[in-house]
Amino acid sequence: MPRKPKMTDEERRAYSAKMRGELEAVMDRAYGAMVASEDFWATVMRTAANLTHPDRDDRSPTNCIAIAAQHPNATHVLSSGDWRKAGRFPVKGSTSLRIWTPIKRRPEEGREATAAADGGQREATGETDGGEVRKVSGFKAGPVFDISQTDGDAYEPPAAAPLAAEVIRDALVNQYRDQYHEDPEQAGGFDFTQEAPDNAVRILLYGHAWRRITEADAPLPGQHAAEVASAAHVAALILNITPGPAVMPPLAGIITQDKKPPIHESAVRVIETGRAIARAVTTAAERRRELAVIG
Repeated sequence: MPRKPKMTDEERRAYSAKMRGELEAVMDRAYGAMVASEDFWATVMRTAANLTHPDRDDRSPTNCIAIAAQHPNATHVLSSGDWRKAGRFPVKGSTSLRIWTPIKRRPEEGREATAAADGGQREATGETDGGEVRKVSGFKAGPVFDISQTDGDAYEPPAAAPLAAEVIRDALVNQYRDQYHEDPEQAGGFDFTQEAPDNAVRILLYGHAWRRITEADAPLPGQHAAEVASAAHVAALILNITPGPAVMPPLAGIITQDKKPPIHESAVRVIETGRAIARAVTTAAERRRELAVIG
């Protein structure tokens, strides 16, 4: 079969502009849905939890929104090249998902170089595999595929070792005391030894999210409580705990001078907070295991 002819520079620029325009339209629709549909807000939160990785960089919150809008049940997203490295390939006829990938510039040459979509790694950094530092000068629309859109060798996505709810509960209690200098049981009037471990974890995740997200960041009536609940929801999903509800912030109809609507900032804050809480727990658990082995 003859090879497809390479695009000219002009054709490449036109194609890139077309893909960017399509992705911007996806983002506009997603932002509209995030303030109109509680279900879609929850889908974005679930996608962010699914695309939080133990073995490589997480997808950015913005790309989690983009992926949720295009493939609501996505669980593991890579570029076609990375899927081929894993022995899989996009199914014929499947449509790629578009995400934002960085455009990088070589400082010494003053020449722009576009980074390929590499499964989420280094989405917003300026370092290449060879250690060469490049300045990120912008973003373009890059193609990726969810595992459900691929075929080939059996593939089990890397997953962190599951943690018992009791281990998560104890880590959250200790972190609460260390970070906030309060006893969570006294502050909330709970006796966590009398609570089912999963329920204790949900209460503690909410308490941590309440402390990490300030009311100054989420000032509208109901916004702070909604963001706190959603951040706790994301953390619970990452930690494999049945979550409480993901509550959509009341941001419909609000207009600001920023290019991105307020719901974007809210989603970023929620996802980053949920991930940070879960990451702190897993780090504490790993340290505990290491100490147990040494002891």
